[in-house]
Amino acid sequence: MQASLLRRAGRAGRAWLIYRLDQLLTYPPLVQVAVLLLLTAILISAFAVLALAVHPGDAQFPGASEALWWSVTHFLDGGTMAGDPIRLRVLALGATGTGILALSLLTAALASKMGERITDMRSGLNPVVERGHVLCLGYAPNVALVARELARSGQRCTLVVLAPEDKDRIDAALRPARQVPGHRLRTVVRTGDPRNEQALLRVAAPSARAVIVTPPATLSDDDSVQWTLSTLLAMRRVAETGFEGRVIVEARHTEARELLSLAGEPGVAGEGQLAMDIIAADEVVASILAASTRQDGIYFVLRHLLAFDGCEFYIEPLPDSLVGQSFDEVHARVHDAILVGVRTEAGEMILCPAPASPRKLARGDRLILLASGFGRWRLGSELPSSQLPAHSAVPDPTPQHVSIVGFNSTLPHLLRELSAILPTGSRVQVVAGENSPRALPMVEDLSQKESAIQLSCDTRPAAPLMHRGQHEMCRADAVVILGNEDPHDENGDASALAMLLRLRHGQKVSGHRARRVVTEVRDPRSALHIAPRRGDCVVSSGVVAMLLAQVVLDPDVAPVYRELLSPRGVAVRLRPRRVYVSAGSATFDQVLANARARGEIALGFYPDPRSHGQAQARQRLEEGDVELGEDAWLNPPWDTRVPDTEDAQVVVLAHERDTPS
Repeated sequence: MQASLLRRAGRAGRAWLIYRLDQLLTYPPLVQVAVLLLLTAILISAFAVLALAVHPGDAQFPGASEALWWSVTHFLDGGTMAGDPIRLRVLALGATGTGILALSLLTAALASKMGERITDMRSGLNPVVERGHVLCLGYAPNVALVARELARSGQRCTLVVLAPEDKDRIDAALRPARQVPGHRLRTVVRTGDPRNEQALLRVAAPSARAVIVTPPATLSDDDSVQWTLSTLLAMRRVAETGFEGRVIVEARHTEARELLSLAGEPGVAGEGQLAMDIIAADEVVASILAASTRQDGIYFVLRHLLAFDGCEFYIEPLPDSLVGQSFDEVHARVHDAILVGVRTEAGEMILCPAPASPRKLARGDRLILLASGFGRWRLGSELPSSQLPAHSAVPDPTPQHVSIVGFNSTLPHLLRELSAILPTGSRVQVVAGENSPRALPMVEDLSQKESAIQLSCDTRPAAPLMHRGQHEMCRADAVVILGNEDPHDENGDASALAMLLRLRHGQKVSGHRARRVVTEVRDPRSALHIAPRRGDCVVSSGVVAMLLAQVVLDPDVAPVYRELLSPRGVAVRLRPRRVYVSAGSATFDQVLANARARGEIALGFYPDPRSHGQAQARQRLEEGDVELGEDAWLNPPWDTRVPDTEDAQVVVLAHERDTPS
């Protein structure tokens, strides 16, 4: 009977011990460590008391402190029991064995805690402790391009990316940005859903100076809008705790702007206003495609202005010494930079003011400068007096023939842009092939609204027509090849490049060649193995990433780029050298003075007359950038000689209404 009771008690005690150990393992590792340390202290004290009780008056234990020290040393170091007398060995063996067991459990608890931390770091679940950082919500290939531009800016910046995708994959994509020479960019990747408020707090969203919202590339157009809206609503909820930054939203299509803007409107989704800029990718790409059809080199100049290539737009305070002076007076004295406009205290943006404007600069105005960095300009001697050449007139624009091959969401915006900028009497022909049922109503609808140019749609497949060189697009002034925008098609750029090859072959067969060919791709590296030709350019969504980076670092420049990319207003143009200076030796300061006399602002030269070695091209490739074409030289020193080569042109800002094609 007693044996049965003992067995039952033993099983109950064993079950109790296992249950308590199981409960202990459910606690956080720090709690486990604290419990084990407490048990260890109790066991050490128990063996000290046992030693005093079993061996009272022993010379080795003259007092409680000595007994406690004996217990501690045997717990921590089993070797100390080797010198114990025989009478103490049993007790020493028990203390050492218990110590080994306790320390093993303590080590396991610490290892568990360390393993948990390592797992958190690898999975991107640790909180971010930052202020004034740039936060990117969502991941798409453009994020790596934004990181590259932030690195090239040379500004100290921390980029935090929050996305549900694999952390290691995003880290690998951001690695080229950390290879930019002289960069001051830190990148942090965290795993989580940007639509979750707790995830936003984990990446210190309220403390960010700028938040980029970019939908994953794998989502459909409709799903991307819903994802972006949910993210903005979550961000707005978090922003109510004191967000002082700005949200920059990348939308695939212009039509989403109206809905997404409601998330920031006061009194709709919340009480206050959420400062927000919405950049529509199709609108930006369409503007650059349209501008690229008008002149050779326009794309490369715009790309240079959008990228951080050592010459960007900066908005800086007006010094007190310049208050009361005219724009032309200040423009003539600015060295190491080019004054292109003024932002008034009311927020009005005035680019390329009319010459001899009576308006005086007022306190509170800010200068819009093209410079190599913020504050990198000075006041000096004035420009020379203007001396326009005898034959400086620019011929009137002639009607253009533009062929558009393919169909995607950029087409309607491209047609509207071309309708606004092409001279009266121009023709635009869309060769949509199998997408003709979608393109034809769009072309017919716009034809009824636009009478200045002729719009038409060719329903025949473009590929065989171009390959045989029988289509009139081989003799067009400009050909635009639209890319495939399907995010699930990994070889989407191949269709646009295939059309480019067919067009080149058709031009070779027919003996005719379009003056300009503009090809749209998602990734500019797709065209790396196709030899560039003069008049050809490859436009990619990378320009959207460049614009995002500019607005992130200085939201005030957004209206400047919006103006330059709009079909009306101030535009970037290329003019022949003879328009500004006569034949012979001349310097850039004379070009600046003569351009201002024409109501324009000279920015530099195209193409860049300086030679760049293979080292720079290789560095660009390692950074994930491929430039297929010639570059521009903007903001050269005043004493720079004006190139006198046959293809030398001057880059200027001019009002579109006065700008011929």
